[in-house]
Amino acid sequence: MLSQYGEEAYNPFAKVGIAGSKFLQLYTSPKVAAMGEASVSYFTDDPLLMINNPASAMFMNSKAVGVGFMPYWVSTYVSDVAYIHPMGRFKFGGYIHGVTSLGFKHTVVTDYGYEEMGTFNYTGLAAAFVMGARLTDRFSVALAPKLIYEGYGSFASTYAFAVDVGTVFETGWRGVNIGMAVQNFGTDPAFSGTYTVYTFTGNEVVTDTVPFKSYNLPLTFRAGLSFDVFRRSYHSLIGILEVNHPNDNAESYNLGFQYNYADMFFFRLGKKFRGGFNWISESHDEVMALGFGLKFANFGFDYSYTINYRMPDVNRLGLVYIF
Repeated sequence: MLSQYGEEAYNPFAKVGIAGSKFLQLYTSPKVAAMGEASVSYFTDDPLLMINNPASAMFMNSKAVGVGFMPYWVSTYVSDVAYIHPMGRFKFGGYIHGVTSLGFKHTVVTDYGYEEMGTFNYTGLAAAFVMGARLTDRFSVALAPKLIYEGYGSFASTYAFAVDVGTVFETGWRGVNIGMAVQNFGTDPAFSGTYTVYTFTGNEVVTDTVPFKSYNLPLTFRAGLSFDVFRRSYHSLIGILEVNHPNDNAESYNLGFQYNYADMFFFRLGKKFRGGFNWISESHDEVMALGFGLKFANFGFDYSYTINYRMPDVNRLGLVYIF
């Protein structure tokens, strides 16, 4: 099937809608977003990167805390707090990832149609403990077990357990680094309580109360490499390539770049390709992303702007303090 945007249109039989807890795939790191989500092989002094690959912080030698925030679509807000504590070759830390979506309408079926009973909020939380080590001076591995909670006001809630595993290998040749991560490998949660199914039979409405079924977590495998395009005394440009393979969507190929001047000023640019290597894809809304970063003394500030095709554009903010 041909598309007006290129050779390949979206796949109508893509494996979408088979996983829940999708808030786990949201993130606030401007570094990750601005480089088209190509970050599994990227590491720097930023504990927020652990949310995408827990091994990303294993090369840090100082304690650090990171805070991220993203105002998302339709009164939805995403916040992250991450901390890393080096202890020689070993590193320990953790993060809290939270999403809240406001103003859902509580609507019930009555004999006269539908009636609104107020509003409720959705909340998603993931709390992870990160532990890892530099097995050599170039190879790091980390594990991040996490507890997951989702709640729809007072109506339904669920808990789940999952784990992320990641590695980063610094080859030492032309700045080439290789990274891999498996995210959200865990139990299948099911919401507590029951829900009502309404069936219209003639002029009557038949109700049936059934329990919620369990669902899969958004399991994702990521692999990629970063490399030096050029590196000078005060200037450097790195490129990052990544393959992202989720269990509930088509595979994506992510490309990102970061320009660095004097380790103080950063400019980033990235693009995610899904459904073919077309600039605009019918199966993926993101067009491109860009951002910048400032680093002074022990403080770092990052910002990213993601341009979307149909949906509103997205801003992300990040702060890092190293001590």
